[in-house]
Order: sequence, then structure tokens, then C-alpha cells
Amino acid sequence: MMRIQRGFTLIEMLVVLIMVAMISSVLFQALERSYSLQRRFGTELFKVQQGQMATDWYRQTVQGLYPDQLGASNTFHGDASSFSGLTTNPLGDDHGAPTPFQWTLVIHPDRNNTELTYRDSGPPTTLLTWRGTDAKFVYLDEQQVTHDRWPPPLGLFPQLPRQIHVEAKDDGERISIFASPRGPTDPEPRPQDVFGVNP
Repeated sequence: MMRIQRGFTLIEMLVVLIMVAMISSVLFQALERSYSLQRRFGTELFKVQQGQMATDWYRQTVQGLYPDQLGASNTFHGDASSFSGLTTNPLGDDHGAPTPFQWTLVIHPDRNNTELTYRDSGPPTTLLTWRGTDAKFVYLDEQQVTHDRWPPPLGLFPQLPRQIHVEAKDDGERISIFASPRGPTDPEPRPQDVFGVNP
């Protein structure tokens, strides 16, 4: 009696190989797309995290604003493009001590971008960048009235505003960063201010 050996024919093997190649191709394309999305979202996530850190640093320095004595060199002054004064929360090493600092909005019309820079004792450091040139600082008083400079030109106001906002547009999208000083808004009176004599 003859035994018939059964197995795959050459055509069946070719069909299986073609199917495996097609499935592998689809899987590799999906894997490549997944890696591409991961890279893109990873970059975006890094930008968001960097932006959040810079925003927190801005709020930290404003929360630590400290009034200088009247007529001293570091009394708080601000306009639409920068403000400076003393903070007990500088980004440098002197945390806790009143330290001179400055925040500035540097607008580059030729590059169509705006940089938020910080400076204390060292060179200025750019912490945030926006696409577009529409950016300004806004100062709010006790009645939540907005001003484009501090102190405002008319009226009696404390040395420090109640809030300082950054208002900007990033590629047309509105951005607002809010921060409020937590300490006193005017300096404590000294004996020479009260009694007119030096201690």
C-alpha cells in the first residue's frame, strides 16, 4: 500500500509568506506612527512643563515683592514692558533676603516674538517666549482698576500694586499670567520717619 505524504505546496507557502509580509508592513507602519506621535507629544509636553515652571517662577517672585524705603534705589516701578523692585523670592541664591530684580518683556518685531526675561544680580535670563509682539504688564490697584504703569500718575497709591498680570498673545491665542504680592504694600515706618531723628 502506498503512503501519500501531505504537506504545504509551494503556492501555499508563497501565500503565507505574502500575508506575513503584509501584516508585518502594517505593524511596522503603525509602530513608526506611534513613535512619531510619542516624539511630537513628548516635545509638546516638555514645552508645557517648561512654560508651567516659568509661570510658577514669575508668580513666586511677585508673591515675594517687598517695599523699599521711600526714596531708596529699589522702590517698585513698573510700566507696560518691565517692572523692578525688591523680592524675597528671587530665582537666585538669596532666597528670603530682599533682592533687587527685574522682569522685562523683550519684543522682537523682526522675529515676530516676545521674550519674558528675568534679571537679578546676573545677566538677564529668558524664561518664556511667545509667537507675536502683543504683550504687556498690567497693574491692578485695591479696587481692581487696571493701570499701564505703577505707581499711576495721579492719586495716592501704595508702593506695591495689588496684582501684576502678564497679558500676551501666542500665535493669536490669549495668554494671561496672574500674580499677587503677599506681603505689605508699603514699607514699615522707621524711627527717623516718625520722629525725624536717626536712631
